[in-house]
Amino acid sequence: MKNLLKVTFVGMLLASPAFSGGWEASRLDSSMMYQDGSYAEVATSSADYDIKGTTQAGKKHKMAKDQTRTMLGFKMQYGNFDVGLTSYRSGAIQMDGANGHSAGCSLANLAACSVVPSADVEVNSLALLGRYRINDNMSVLAGLNRYDVSNGKVTTLLGHYVVSGDEMAPIVGAAYENKEIALRAELVMQIETDVALTAASSTSPAVATSSVTGAKMVLPQTFTLNLQSGIAEDTLLFGSIHKADWKSANIAIPANTVGPVSKTGSDFSNSTAYSIGLGRKLTDNLSVLGSYSMEDGGGATSTSSFTMTDGHQTLGLAARYTTDNMTITGGYNYAKVGDVKVTSSGLTSDYKDNKVTGFGIKLGFSF
Repeated sequence: MKNLLKVTFVGMLLASPAFSGGWEASRLDSSMMYQDGSYAEVATSSADYDIKGTTQAGKKHKMAKDQTRTMLGFKMQYGNFDVGLTSYRSGAIQMDGANGHSAGCSLANLAACSVVPSADVEVNSLALLGRYRINDNMSVLAGLNRYDVSNGKVTTLLGHYVVSGDEMAPIVGAAYENKEIALRAELVMQIETDVALTAASSTSPAVATSSVTGAKMVLPQTFTLNLQSGIAEDTLLFGSIHKADWKSANIAIPANTVGPVSKTGSDFSNSTAYSIGLGRKLTDNLSVLGSYSMEDGGGATSTSSFTMTDGHQTLGLAARYTTDNMTITGGYNYAKVGDVKVTSSGLTSDYKDNKVTGFGIKLGFSF
């Protein structure tokens, strides 16, 4: 049973491709902090977003761009202390709405235009974590997560926007473990934090931008409860609950008098995601996992042009192979995303029967 302790839900979520709440791309993964001794890992995943919207002009277009994400992690143990550092893609808004315009789209002929913006905004995180083992069962976590947006671009019908900024947000958590039955319950909280953005805007990508003051991004307060326990010989039950307060955590860029350029911003709904799965050790070297996860959405209709789904349901499979001090984990996920109709200023985009698929691989090294 003890050998199952390292086979956690994290391997299952490795290729998690479905839209999470707000702009979340990947969650903070603290599992490396529970590895014995020193440990390093590297992971990469790709997601195919088969998310198409049909505009009021009758044009159907793939509105979401495919994504590739990379994660690096490293931790050292010093007596009862563990110190770790992890780098990952925490957020992304990748959209291709401009190519959803029909012929003749212009401000004078909005009926031929797509309400969906184009966007290339990535939020990268570098998290420093510390864990103190109070005893064999209890431990506490604390750290800082630095969020960074660099030269993010958004283009809507009313303007072109460029943003950059960074900020640190605190992380706190606690865990209870019973290694005899591979039990671990971990609660991690990240606190809502404002990020001041350096922003500029113009009437279109072809026009030089000028600075605008007062732009900001709010990082949401999140609670994540991770659970796992052995339920039979060589069998592990695992799951998680992840709650994010996105309603008060959005991106806002004020209007610019030069141009002039209208204000823009996101409008997300609070979200709660659930997952449950089973892991089974087949041999001393090979384990397999399967999971189901779901997340509620904001409803079947929306007035935010950044909305493309109404939650999701996801099935996943993964396998983990161990040899000497190295582990190799590969995972595949299939997500069915909820239908939603977006309406804004008389323009619409209707999303139906869409899906997301993803594959990821992770290498871990103990030393």
